[in-house]
Amino acid sequence: MIKQESKPKIDIPSFITVANFSTILRVRVPSLLQNLAELGFENMTNDYILDFETAHLIADEYGFEVNQDDDLGLDLFPSSDNKNALPRAPIVTIMGHVDHGKTTILDYLRKSSIVKGEHGGITQHIGAFSVKTPISKKNITFLDTPGHAAFLKMRERGANITDVVVLVVAAEDSVMPQTIEAIKHSKKAGVPVVVAINKCDKEEANPDKVVADLSAHGIDVEDYGGEIPTVKISAKTGMGMDDLEETIVTVSDMLELKSPITKVPVEGYILESEIKKGLGKVATFLVKRGQLKPGTILVSGTTWAKVKVMRDEHGKPLKVAGPATPVEVSGWKEIPDAGEYTIQADSEAIAKKVIRNREKRYRLLEEASHIQEINKRRIEQAEKAERDQKIQSHQQLGFTLEEIREMEPELFEHEKSQVTTVPFIIKADVSGSAEAVAQSIEGLGNHEVNSRVLFHAVGTPTESDIERAKMAGATILAFNLKVPQELKNTAALAGVEIKEFNVIYHLIENVLEVLTEKLPRRVETKVVSKVQVRQIFEISKGKKTFRIAGSKVIEGVFKKNATVRLTRETNSDYVPYTGRISQLKIEKDDVTEVKNGVECGIELAGDPDLLPGDILEAIEEVEVKRHL
Repeated sequence: MIKQESKPKIDIPSFITVANFSTILRVRVPSLLQNLAELGFENMTNDYILDFETAHLIADEYGFEVNQDDDLGLDLFPSSDNKNALPRAPIVTIMGHVDHGKTTILDYLRKSSIVKGEHGGITQHIGAFSVKTPISKKNITFLDTPGHAAFLKMRERGANITDVVVLVVAAEDSVMPQTIEAIKHSKKAGVPVVVAINKCDKEEANPDKVVADLSAHGIDVEDYGGEIPTVKISAKTGMGMDDLEETIVTVSDMLELKSPITKVPVEGYILESEIKKGLGKVATFLVKRGQLKPGTILVSGTTWAKVKVMRDEHGKPLKVAGPATPVEVSGWKEIPDAGEYTIQADSEAIAKKVIRNREKRYRLLEEASHIQEINKRRIEQAEKAERDQKIQSHQQLGFTLEEIREMEPELFEHEKSQVTTVPFIIKADVSGSAEAVAQSIEGLGNHEVNSRVLFHAVGTPTESDIERAKMAGATILAFNLKVPQELKNTAALAGVEIKEFNVIYHLIENVLEVLTEKLPRRVETKVVSKVQVRQIFEISKGKKTFRIAGSKVIEGVFKKNATVRLTRETNSDYVPYTGRISQLKIEKDDVTEVKNGVECGIELAGDPDLLPGDILEAIEEVEVKRHL
């Protein structure tokens, strides 16, 4: 048997320059660059940084075997075992436009008073509640997703983890932008929809128009021969609420919802997370599979928990929570992110190892992003050096910049205005709101000024946040938080502004105002006054001859200290001269200003060629505030 010769093994770091990689491969840089170009990697230079995957591919081409860390692939994945699946309660998400009555419907169903506790009457983060319906006596878990546009991701998560969507549409408003958005999310997730036409008790209610509008937007409502049921209700009076409840139950029963309970790891989603006094870091966790008990090890993103205290939505302790049960869980090492998929680990050791691997992968991805930026800048610098060299060569031949621009305009296509970036730090009461606020303002601005969120987190601003804001020149935005006065004083001493908001509309408006203030002012030329040249007099003093324009003020007050623009009456857009006034006289007297209708003599600096009929405009440049 012939023994196959093994490939030589090499170690490659996560990122390496072409020059250093050539040393490992024991080849010259020009040769490596040529081979890279043949492999499709163009525009590379000796300082171009390669990532691990690219370097691995190239090393294989050169006949090397790369050492790899096999443990890096260790992670936790969803189970596909459904052998012990049992019927479970449906998870129902309430969606719709702002103030169409989503929370009022939930309020009616669970006989509580959420509405009164929400700022501006708008739900600010996901609420999860299990209720037993009054008629069918069946359990349903409801998710109340915020209706404001800023909370897009939270509503997407709601659609992705739900079984049925109740789409609330106000009978007097009909279909609105967020109604259409909710429809898209539901269709994308393949989730059945029940339409609740709310506020039918109002005089201006027009449920028939709502049904027609829904059909026009692709909703196959039963009224028009489709499969999607519509229910006319009033959450305020209770009208039609029993019908809505039974419709939800009917749709849910058709789905035959089941989840395994025993002999499978616990799986679910984080609905919300925050810091609570006496409990520390807690999260609202929606169980999808398995049974959650105290002592269970959960891994969520890059944090984990050994479950200490479990409570239902009313604050009552729980010993076990099965599928479709929302439960508040304490014991987290760090605050998990809202919407994060969460799964049980067999031990703390496995949980820690999985998290270390995830952190390393995330770090590599982040580094890869930075490396791409570095490579991009280096390529741009090389291209700029090449352009500058060409421009310099043309200049040495005697061409002006204007002439070069006409000959080779592509050399100047890269010229762009500088973008002003305004940094912010977001702190909020819960993680979902922090993320939603960050996403909301991250997209604000234009090509001249834009916002940048340095980071977002849960909890009151800290001295560390203030220090970071000071270094970055950032403003701290506190959402749904009460910032202690002592902390405000500390921030003020550091020159850092902390702004508090309870309603996201107000926060967005404030950020827009800040960005507007940073916009470069537009300079406009304002005509203050005008004179008309009537006659030209040539005056000689010694060997010097200069012209005096016999003129008459025809508009405003003409002042000597003004900047003057000369225009021809035959072509008012033509501007042959802009300058200052040397002399301004009324008859033989020097004056500082001449009023409307008065004749005067004017000498202009530079002695331009004036003609009778010319208009001299006194102008001033005014900075005009712009708006986004």
